[in-house]
Amino acid sequence: MLLHTPSSPYTHNFSLKSHPLQLLMLTASGLTFNFSQSVMPLWKELEYYKEYQQDLRGYLGNEIANEVLGEALYLLSIGTNDFLENYYILPKKSLEFSIEGYQNFLVGICGNFITELYNLGARKLSITGLPPMGCLPLDRTTNILFGGDCIEDYNNVAKYFNEKLKGMIANLNKQLAGIRLVLSNPYDILLEIIQNPEFFGKPFAITTGLTLHDMNDI
Repeated sequence: MLLHTPSSPYTHNFSLKSHPLQLLMLTASGLTFNFSQSVMPLWKELEYYKEYQQDLRGYLGNEIANEVLGEALYLLSIGTNDFLENYYILPKKSLEFSIEGYQNFLVGICGNFITELYNLGARKLSITGLPPMGCLPLDRTTNILFGGDCIEDYNNVAKYFNEKLKGMIANLNKQLAGIRLVLSNPYDILLEIIQNPEFFGKPFAITTGLTLHDMNDI
């Protein structure tokens, strides 16, 4: 959350970013073989945000605090690990849902989270869609039978999920008075960088398309 207010301990910016943030609790419960020990689930994010609001109101007073919270820009980035870990690595959700059903399930959770933020005063929000997650170094490393190429099935899942996010955002913009919610979609530009790194300069040409083995050699 970015705040445009006078200098103070509370009003520069407020970040609840964990590494990574996930919609579901599964990977936050230690079931991913220590892949995500520092995960913070969404409900915990909301708890901390409510605590921050109390501190802000104590510092600025209710009227100014409400103005600050309403004018702040909220940046949300979620979803990648919910697919790569909770669906593809851990079997529970893949047995419970088809991939489309799981996408719809996550979009519903995301919509509820945004509505919670709205009820707490958020009005300006940007949600980042999924990248071409089949091109992440870990996934290319596990795709050795196909020469370490991107996993197209994962990329397609990301692309379709972003479309579903777009629909959810359109609905919330209609339903929630005064909200300004936008989708920041990194998919196309990141895929372009991966597929044509030479157009983006030497650093991109060196580092795109790497597997984990390649990165260890750098």
